[in-house]
Amino acid sequence: MSFDKVLYNGNFITMDGELSRKKWAAVKDGKIAALGEDDDYPQDAEEMIDLNGAAVLPGLVDCHNHVPIAGLKLNSVDLADAGTIEEVLIRMEKACREAEPGAYVYGSNYIPQAIAEVRYPTAEELDAICHGHLVFIIAATLHACATNTQGIAIADVPDDLPGVEMKDGKQTGNYLSDESSFVATANIVGSLDDEGLWKLIRDCAEFAATQGLTSIHGLFGQFVRGDRDLDLILERGHELPVDITVWYQTWDPMEAKARGLDRVGGCLTLDGAGFEYTMANFEPYDTAPALRGVLYHNDDEVYQVIRTAHENDMQCTLHAVGERAIDQLLWTYHRVFTEQGRKDLRHRLEHLCMPTEDQIRMAKELGLILSMQPGFTYEWDEDFAVILGRERGDRIDPFKKVLEAGNVICAGSDCPVTRMTPLTDLAFLVRGRTIKGGRNLCRVVPLTEAIRMLTVNAAYAIGAEASKGSIEVGKDADFSVIDRDPYDYENSDELYEMKPLMTMNKGKVIYSAM
Repeated sequence: MSFDKVLYNGNFITMDGELSRKKWAAVKDGKIAALGEDDDYPQDAEEMIDLNGAAVLPGLVDCHNHVPIAGLKLNSVDLADAGTIEEVLIRMEKACREAEPGAYVYGSNYIPQAIAEVRYPTAEELDAICHGHLVFIIAATLHACATNTQGIAIADVPDDLPGVEMKDGKQTGNYLSDESSFVATANIVGSLDDEGLWKLIRDCAEFAATQGLTSIHGLFGQFVRGDRDLDLILERGHELPVDITVWYQTWDPMEAKARGLDRVGGCLTLDGAGFEYTMANFEPYDTAPALRGVLYHNDDEVYQVIRTAHENDMQCTLHAVGERAIDQLLWTYHRVFTEQGRKDLRHRLEHLCMPTEDQIRMAKELGLILSMQPGFTYEWDEDFAVILGRERGDRIDPFKKVLEAGNVICAGSDCPVTRMTPLTDLAFLVRGRTIKGGRNLCRVVPLTEAIRMLTVNAAYAIGAEASKGSIEVGKDADFSVIDRDPYDYENSDELYEMKPLMTMNKGKVIYSAM
């Protein structure tokens, strides 16, 4: 048999049922046609690729990615380490001076609690440095934003929506709650033409390939006016280097079904996020003792979405970060399953940031897939401790407890909320980060389980385990080649130094640094 490609002299970590290792793989028509454990690899291939001993994982998967807004982040000014409004304005003005005429200028990774003034810049301040550009700054959480006067006009947010900051009867350009910030984001991003919007989608996919990602569970709709991003991905998704599984963020499952989709949801927010004080907790925030977050929808609204999806054999998922939102979603799934019975639809829960132990057990009993984001606590552990207190901050992202209860976790970036760096996520899941008092062991999991979250479990989470998730004959030739065997560094922080060398999707090299 003649093959399209043979990859040899490799260390294939297959993640199959036996956790076997292979030395070579042969590819035919985008599939894995043969695997071998010895040095006697086939020679009859159109292309022979010497891996020079590099480790090979199954193609990595990002299980939660806001693709167009992730592309926006890649084209933005990173404000993560800005400490004052003045510093923010200096950085944004530099970008405005350098931007092409008519281009929008974006800022990202903004956390007001990290700014000395504990606020966002106003439209008046942004106008002074914009040089004629629309300036748009999104929160690190994606749950708030700020813009200048030009942006206010395009954002077209009604004054009476929650989170609209007003001064002297005018909007300040700050939108501080989901209701207003989502409208502003959708209208500003939605004002791009199709090519501008497609560039954001393409930039996200191309960057993903450089990080070892071969697949993305992509969230479309909600953040682009008219859901034009959904139209574009359905029409042109085949042009991208990585596979995109489409989640349509609509509260109407029948609209998703009418578009030929068999899954619905994503970041349909039952609550908000911690830094906006909208994550729905049982107890108030330490830094906002009058607030304990927001539930955006009543039980019946949530029930109607899940009931309709389940009834129509559609996979469903919603955003639940805090304890009260998690409770609402779990009990709604319980009600629907009680009424309609269980089906193998693999419904999910997105985030599960601060669950109680009872909620962790209930998620297992319901058989839900838990889509969690290691980047949250990798980037913001100390920030969570500030707004919630150390004890509650340490309860966020209890990966170990969730796994020990028998749950299935798939891991994602939530980009643009955190960076699209799956190898860093993998290292964090295994090594954790040193915090005051030592590592938080409730987040640390065995390496094999961490890899599963980004491969085997990720495929299972969308019903694709027959074609993806492990390196086995007959499955897609999706490979993430990295510069070291992670098992050699499981007990060392050198695990954080892993680097992608090559990414192959269905037998096609989509990135190479070899």
